[in-house]
Amino acid sequence: MTELRRSVTTEDLHAYADGKLPPERAEAVETYLLDHPECAAEVEDYRRINRALGEAFDGVLDEPLPAAQVAVVQSRPRRLTAPLMAAAAGLLLGIGLTWSVQTLGLGSSTALSQIAETSAAAYGVYAPEVRHPVEVGAAETAHLSAWLSNRMGMSFRIPRLGDLGFELVGGRLMMGDRSPAALLMYENAEGRRLVLYVRNDLAPGGAAAPRYARAHDTGVVTWISGETGYGLAGGFSEDELLPAARLVQAQLSS
Repeated sequence: MTELRRSVTTEDLHAYADGKLPPERAEAVETYLLDHPECAAEVEDYRRINRALGEAFDGVLDEPLPAAQVAVVQSRPRRLTAPLMAAAAGLLLGIGLTWSVQTLGLGSSTALSQIAETSAAAYGVYAPEVRHPVEVGAAETAHLSAWLSNRMGMSFRIPRLGDLGFELVGGRLMMGDRSPAALLMYENAEGRRLVLYVRNDLAPGGAAAPRYARAHDTGVVTWISGETGYGLAGGFSEDELLPAARLVQAQLSS
């Protein structure tokens, strides 16, 4: 463990971001963050996740956990560590969308529903981000493609949406059900963004044509080809999002 984590723990950062530290400890953490901008950025990430959860699922997150999920939580009283925060945020967002799955009009047990939930959640968390929307920017497209290909164990091609007025912002690593997944972000001249979520850990032999649904204010188009599932999400109508999904599908199937 480094000197950094000996003086201020991950738990301190989470509690500070949530406003739950005693005044004396909060003051000490504030002083510490002045000298450690990387931790200050980490705290801001936690706060952004909290805001995204509140804005996207206001009212839903106050509902009681289903009994089955309570049993799982009680049987595994472990504390999540910092490297798992992004996956945890996605899980919480996914739970919120599962409880509101009637908005999507998809069965919560289906792979398409899971993909739609994660895609919409990722859009809600990362699309509003100004400074750090992606891990690898568009200037490093070749590296991004090679990195995601290596982590996902597949040939990962970056679709081009310039014909529709969208340029690549970049991408980041995400989580599927059992293995790494990917998220690409695109932006048009008006600053409107959409994200493409890709996972390749589905059951073999699957196939599903693009279908559109809405989760709160987010449009989502999902489809499946073999073991790979896709979700294209953004604040767009069906008429706007479906052509983009079909363009992505055509490029990735050629």
